[in-house]
Amino acid sequence: MLEEVRMGAGGEPYYRVELRDEASGLRGFVVVHSLVNGISAGGLRMHPRVTLKEIGRLAETMTYKFAAVGVPIGGGKSGIVGDPAGRNKKKLIQAFSMMIRPFLRSIYLTGEDMGINVNDVALLYGTAEINPISVAKERMADLGVELELSDDLDITDTEGNLEELLNGKGLAECVEEACRSLKMSVRGAGVSVQGFGTVGGSTALFLSEMGMKIVAVSDIEGVIYDPRGLPVERIYAAKDLNGRIDRRKLNFDYRKLPGSRWLEVDADILVPAAGKDVINRRNMDKIKARLIVEGANIPTTAEAQAELCKRSVTVIPDFVANSGAACGFGCLMTGQVEYSAEKIYGEMCRRIRRATRRLLKESREENITPRQAAIRMAERQLKKWGGQRKLSAIR
Repeated sequence: MLEEVRMGAGGEPYYRVELRDEASGLRGFVVVHSLVNGISAGGLRMHPRVTLKEIGRLAETMTYKFAAVGVPIGGGKSGIVGDPAGRNKKKLIQAFSMMIRPFLRSIYLTGEDMGINVNDVALLYGTAEINPISVAKERMADLGVELELSDDLDITDTEGNLEELLNGKGLAECVEEACRSLKMSVRGAGVSVQGFGTVGGSTALFLSEMGMKIVAVSDIEGVIYDPRGLPVERIYAAKDLNGRIDRRKLNFDYRKLPGSRWLEVDADILVPAAGKDVINRRNMDKIKARLIVEGANIPTTAEAQAELCKRSVTVIPDFVANSGAACGFGCLMTGQVEYSAEKIYGEMCRRIRRATRRLLKESREENITPRQAAIRMAERQLKKWGGQRKLSAIR
């Protein structure tokens, strides 16, 4: 396969677009940071305070996420300013769909992200009357690669939401591999998970299955805490698609804590899986954990990362740790793996574990942070593909 990397001149994204529609009240953004083989990918998020700058940072993160796990796809991201629990969510998604239709039809594949669930993604593509499988097949055919995927394939029609399972499984694999590299015990390790949506909820399930003890989980209403360990399956059954946990369905004892306390509890491992810059100079001194594995995109500020590294707290960067869905679907959409849940899972797990080992090894040997090591790995891959641009916004 011929990999061609295309990025904007002067350190700028390839495309940066702001969209407005008076009729629906829509304000939205699309940023294509890079194109590899003529295509990019990255989720759609909805939040009342999402900005073009934030979407740009996330699009750049996606470039390095795909590169870190060796998937030849460029990085993109999109966002809608709005309340994901609001009554006009459907209207905003439909308006956004029609406005970004040229991108969806040609160079940009999207999926779930903060505030956007699998049903919302189906609505987006359905409104635009576009089949992402067909788009991927056309792009790969231009490169001489035939994807043996049916146009009628519904990648969400599996036992559970495949994207959610890939994200959770990939993050859990990263946590376990990091524990092994750091010589930390896996069985019985205490974990606090911030956010219980697409990433956080499924990650907690997989970590529990590995023998770890989930001591705290949080959602928009606060923290559910028990130092003895929480019944994760029962909590998972009580959550909605947006990660809100219905406390009325929790018929077991637990402590209620304010939302900010998720990172202060006694835990060996923290998994921030909701929101950007949630670990920062104001709260980093309260952290007791030895390992932080970033489930959300850009959840830790650069200042906090540098200080935590000095304190021997290991932070596994987002674009490796939460690359499960990007890696799994990316391998599928570029013909690197056949459509089989078992094969997709297997390839995704292998690549994330390999990337985790390599970045921790390079971090130790070069005396640099894990993020700096991961950046070097990704940039080497981009250079191999033909991209010469250095990282800027996500340092």
